[in-house]
Amino acid sequence: MSALCDIAVVIAARNPGALLVETLDSVAAQTMLPTEVIVVDDGSTDGSVEAATRGRESVRVCTIEPSGRSIARNTGVQQSAASMLLFLDADDLLTPDALRVLCGGLRAHPSADMVHGLTYEFADTHNPPGPGARHGNQVVDVRLGGCTLLRRSLWDRAGGLDPALSQGEWIEWIDRAGKHARGVVRVDEVVLHRRLHGANGTASTATQSDYLAVARAALQRKRQQGAQQ
Repeated sequence: MSALCDIAVVIAARNPGALLVETLDSVAAQTMLPTEVIVVDDGSTDGSVEAATRGRESVRVCTIEPSGRSIARNTGVQQSAASMLLFLDADDLLTPDALRVLCGGLRAHPSADMVHGLTYEFADTHNPPGPGARHGNQVVDVRLGGCTLLRRSLWDRAGGLDPALSQGEWIEWIDRAGKHARGVVRVDEVVLHRRLHGANGTASTATQSDYLAVARAALQRKRQQGAQQ
């Protein structure tokens, strides 16, 4: 039987299709299991969340009206009681030792609030990325939700994800949490396999507007911090 670590894995999902099955399988295969797995069904209409979670007693489903990923993830945290949080996208995969490695990183550095590992990006062969998009098959060092484990106390100090953002909400949160974090640890191991496909990373006007808003907010925070020093 696998050991447990006091982690809530929060998965926001809207019409994830069959990919959520693989994502949940990767959580179930962990060498150190989380105490909570919470899938927030963000107004799905295709029945895929129900199909993927059927028979999985360790998975709790919370259904909300279509609200966007920020509110879905915030809802997942509100429904959890764990002392550590990890936000996994419904189409990504944890490596088998991911939670053991990340939890070990925080245990080895009790003063740190956050630990992140490496990510392997791969292209979905059934629905490959479009022209001009990254096609993956490489290891990257980026602090994504699925490769980052954080203490709930940091989340409480920094506040939740900005519900006004439909894209770039995690980038904004990481930047905001930076000024509240007592320490950040990096582990030199791949803990996440990120799927690149035609449905993610769209280049819509709304998406570009959200990312610009994130960049402006981060710049404003840096200016304010500089003025206070």
